[in-house]
Amino acid sequence: MVSVPGPSAITSTAVQTALELYPSLVDNVYNSKMKDPKKVKAALERETWRFEELPQELGHQKARKGGLSKEQVERLVQWKITHGQSRPFLPAMVRKNDASFVTEQTTLGCDVLDSESRPPSTGTVTAALDAVCKLSGIGPATGTLILNIFDPINIPFFQDEMYAWVFPDSKATKLKYTQKEYIQLLEAVRPVLKRLGVKAVELEKASYVFGHMDFLDEHGRTKLEDAFRNEATKKDNHETLQEDKIIAQRAASERTTRGSKRGAIEDPETGSNEQKRKKMTSKSKKR
Repeated sequence: MVSVPGPSAITSTAVQTALELYPSLVDNVYNSKMKDPKKVKAALERETWRFEELPQELGHQKARKGGLSKEQVERLVQWKITHGQSRPFLPAMVRKNDASFVTEQTTLGCDVLDSESRPPSTGTVTAALDAVCKLSGIGPATGTLILNIFDPINIPFFQDEMYAWVFPDSKATKLKYTQKEYIQLLEAVRPVLKRLGVKAVELEKASYVFGHMDFLDEHGRTKLEDAFRNEATKKDNHETLQEDKIIAQRAASERTTRGSKRGAIEDPETGSNEQKRKKMTSKSKKR
């Protein structure tokens, strides 16, 4: 079994392979969680809505500077508790919010993000998160999901699988889903997004695949492991070439140094050894 490369070693090829496998993997995950075909169908429809339809809806809403509706937030929460860990109490808490307050606070969060150029600073993300987390039932995890809808390029969703991949040692401790934990994730993910040239929402999907590889069929798992293995081999070959180059440079430098030392002893015109000449001069003086 090939281990999943960490954030500093993962390649764009491996991420793209994971993205290709994501749809079939999600299908398998949902079918394992829910035995009712109707519930699976509804869950997959929410999946399409969350990643495709909702962003399009927001694109049209941006013209009138609108946030999310209460219905949209409720559906996002339902997607979240189906996609990840079950939180059956969350929907009821979110329903307690007044519809106008939901729109008001999500609009404020969006406006805060739009107040500066992308990517937003940590302070800006924190301020936007504070705005949406004033809603009942919305903590940092769900709050970042809302912000990710507004900026899927730069703001990662506080997802268990992504956190576990970025911070593998955290698996031994239970996440508290605090803002502090999220800021750690945000700042750790930024250089990865920049290096790979991928969107936060794409890294979210890829890390979900990394965290649920057991749900891949044999073909999919082999394909992903081959991507890990091939990139690791390329890296090893690159490092070997670099080491060979360094060794060759050192050898050339040593040869140059030895040549310089010989040149200092030899007469540059006759090539005769200076020490021999000194001995000959000494002998002629004795004569």
